[in-house]
Amino acid sequence: MNTVAKIKGIHVETPRSLEGFKTMMKWFPEFDHAHALFHSPKYHPEGDHSLEAHMEAVFAKWNEAIPCLCNAPHSHDLAFWAILFHDIGKAACAKEKEDGTFSFIKHESEGVRIFNESYAHWFSPEDAEAIAYCIKEHTNFWFIAKHGKVEAMKNHPHFWMLAEVALCDKMGFKDDEWSERLSFFGFDKKEVM
Repeated sequence: MNTVAKIKGIHVETPRSLEGFKTMMKWFPEFDHAHALFHSPKYHPEGDHSLEAHMEAVFAKWNEAIPCLCNAPHSHDLAFWAILFHDIGKAACAKEKEDGTFSFIKHESEGVRIFNESYAHWFSPEDAEAIAYCIKEHTNFWFIAKHGKVEAMKNHPHFWMLAEVALCDKMGFKDDEWSERLSFFGFDKKEVM
């Protein structure tokens, strides 16, 4: 069963094409200027390095339906919504740098605030909690190192959905890095890729 959002009384299923995804992004004012917010190519080499190009690449990776996650306990369609909202706080946090790219410091916490205030009501409380967790932690997935924090993330009920969001956020150009990171969390690398 597809996870759906109830938007303006209409049940909305996840898109299955890039064109459908692009149309859906137009529903969110937070992405109105995504074409003009540029990442550093060091971190986001896709397309023209814009937030728009990044989001399209993230969707394309999600749309591949990553085989190693098909048996994960979360819904692949619910992960779509986490992927759609994972960078929703970037426009609100964007600070232009001298080279014309932007920094997006604290976009995760700002994204959770925006999601909770404007969009969480579209979902069941459980699904909204899972999406908000992935927005908050999608960057931390790559950087936490303290044993207690690693164990807490690994044992969180939404860990595998977060792992899917983190993989898609790297858009496939760092799949080896993702499997290495799962190995860091204690999972057998052979089982996840």
